[in-house]
Amino acid sequence: MNAAVKMLIGILIAIAGIYWYLGDFIGKGWTAIAGINAWNALVTVFIGVFGVMLFFLGLLIAWIEYEDLKFEREEKKRKKK
Repeated sequence: MNAAVKMLIGILIAIAGIYWYLGDFIGKGWTAIAGINAWNALVTVFIGVFGVMLFFLGLLIAWIEYEDLKFEREEKKRKKK
């Protein structure tokens, strides 16, 4: 998949996430449909998944850095040749 398409998908998901929480303020939120308040749902979910988010964020950062180190080692080998 092209990087531009992935970026566009990410932007659309981000906009949907922003709308999910700002929808209550502009009067078109899910309260009328689902009977929930998005802010209360956000707090509940955030408290429940904060540790898991930290875990996966740490794994993501470690993986990115591992790939970076691997790339640097390969570049050093190429420069020696």
